[in-house]
Amino acid sequence: MMTVATVAFCIGMLLVAGSGIFLLLILSDLRGLWTLRRLRPVPIGDARGRVALEGVTEYGTAGRQVAPVTGEDCVWWRVTLLREPARYTPSGESGPDHDVVLEIESPAWATLTDRDHRIPVDPRLVAPSRLLFDPIMTDPQPYIVTRVEHSLAKPVPLPPLAAEAAADLRRSERLHLTEVRVPRGRQIFALGRAGRRGLTPSRSGLTVFTQQSRAEVIATRREDIRTGRTAILWLILIGLLLAVPSAAYLL
Repeated sequence: MMTVATVAFCIGMLLVAGSGIFLLLILSDLRGLWTLRRLRPVPIGDARGRVALEGVTEYGTAGRQVAPVTGEDCVWWRVTLLREPARYTPSGESGPDHDVVLEIESPAWATLTDRDHRIPVDPRLVAPSRLLFDPIMTDPQPYIVTRVEHSLAKPVPLPPLAAEAAADLRRSERLHLTEVRVPRGRQIFALGRAGRRGLTPSRSGLTVFTQQSRAEVIATRREDIRTGRTAILWLILIGLLLAVPSAAYLL
């Protein structure tokens, strides 16, 4: 019985302590909500410093783009080719679990336009990095991802840009080809920093680039706050129900 009480006490305290994580998330969401309410969208021609903008995706200075893998029309694209598992270096040291064989993208940034003016948009806003999770991206995303996996056991057609890597492929290896493209004409709500280069992620605080409207983004943030508050209350309640009787028994 003593062991059961000890375990229950520990679990209860962990639940109470875990509520602190949700509290930190709520504080972050409150800060983001304050920023969203404070910054109202301005015309793109007046964009200076930290701003909120509304517009549609449009071709950049390089003009119409054609995504290399799908052949689809777009305003910006990136193609990444990974080989997995990674090959060992001549020194015998292993690096990441994959090799980046190729990574290319559009020759110019996409732009955001409100018909009167346009502003270049940093690729970090319009599409994810090679990481599976990019914390500045907000659903629904303005980009489309196409993935192709090729191996000797399960070969699939590959575009010319991957032909050399495919010819050098070993039986135990796979090629992962990923194309990210941003279609033209996507309605966007953005929050970032406007400077000489264009619209870039905020130096600190909230960054947004989404097909949701400003009202929808605010509503989503409010719902996250309500969910976090409910989670805190339940964690504290269950934690105390476990920890207090157990502590009384142990004493």
